Amino acid sequence: MNDKNSERSIILIVDDNQTNLDVLFELLRNYGFKVLVAQDGESAIEQIEYIHPDLILLDIMMPGIDGFETCRRLKADPPTQDIPIIFMSALSDTLDKVKGFQTGAVDYITKPFQHEEVLSRIETHLTIRSLQKKLEEKNEELAHLNQNLERLVEQKSKQLIDQEKTAIIGRLTQGMVHNLKSPLQVMQTSVDLIETKATKINDYSFFSYTKYILQAITKVNQIMDTLMVKSRKEQEQDLQPVNINELVQREIQLLEGNLYFKNKIKKKYFYDDKVQNIPLIYSYISQVFYNLINNAMDAMWDKKSRELTIVTRQDESKIYLEIADTGCGIAPEDFSKIFDPFYTSKPAKGEEQKEGEPTGTGLGLYTCIELLKPFKGEIAISSNLGKGSIFTVVLPKRQ
Repeated sequence: MNDKNSERSIILIVDDNQTNLDVLFELLRNYGFKVLVAQDGESAIEQIEYIHPDLILLDIMMPGIDGFETCRRLKADPPTQDIPIIFMSALSDTLDKVKGFQTGAVDYITKPFQHEEVLSRIETHLTIRSLQKKLEEKNEELAHLNQNLERLVEQKSKQLIDQEKTAIIGRLTQGMVHNLKSPLQVMQTSVDLIETKATKINDYSFFSYTKYILQAITKVNQIMDTLMVKSRKEQEQDLQPVNINELVQREIQLLEGNLYFKNKIKKKYFYDDKVQNIPLIYSYISQVFYNLINNAMDAMWDKKSRELTIVTRQDESKIYLEIADTGCGIAPEDFSKIFDPFYTSKPAKGEEQKEGEPTGTGLGLYTCIELLKPFKGEIAISSNLGKGSIFTVVLPKRQ
């Protein structure tokens, strides 16, 4: 006998004959099985709803519903359909045995019982069922592993594609900047010639015009230099020392190209000059900053007073980047949902109620959280409905 099976297995005996119940109960209990009994089909089905046995010994001839019907009902119910059922009967007719197998039984023993035969058949079917369960578990594990593998392949493919896109954008940016440098140099030279000519003819009114041209050239050069630095940084997908102050200032300089950001929003910047460099992936953090700034601008789109405040600070273990707005704020009941993928309080594209109303996909804040995970970063929220919000990016100094 397999003692491992008997030590842990539960056997349900269903028989209306008390003598048969006593004999089988004593036999199976002595071999270490946990034994339950029922004297009719209805009570057996009721018991099985609460305690799922590992195997059922089922008599055929019983009052109420007989063994065949009891078996049919158990096999029709998904929670009980896999429990092996062995029929017990004094009937030895082949048709009865065939009918028993057709209803879903796995075996058949006849009365009077031969103890060794009963135990042998029970052990055989418990072993088979145990192997089936292990196979099902392995199949589930394999399916789970396949899903994880598919997910990893998808993530890695997306990562490689993103890196290639970033590299292409970087090369395009560098090419554009290089091509723009020459005409700007021509403009600079032309302004110098105009000023030289104006000096010779003593007509200094030209200087009031060239001043603005020179300021514009300087601004364009600054923007191009920033683009060059940003494109190089965003091609680096490995951890690099990043200074949060420098990153924010560089991104703000690019945002100044957005007329809404430049002209419609009052801005305040407070930088902690002692903020130290920490290892980050530049493109990840710049994307987080960009998403949070965009959300802040969207939150203030219909406000008369639009004020954006950006603060960097640190303590012994963390660096903080605060982005505060005077927008619509967030309801307390929405705090737990705003980082869920596809959750947004903004209308979808094409569903705007007012002209100029921002739309959303529900992926901005979710993306921020995903991009911060490699650095164990977090985002804390403070908000007053109707008054504004503060989103604080928290980055550990040691990762």
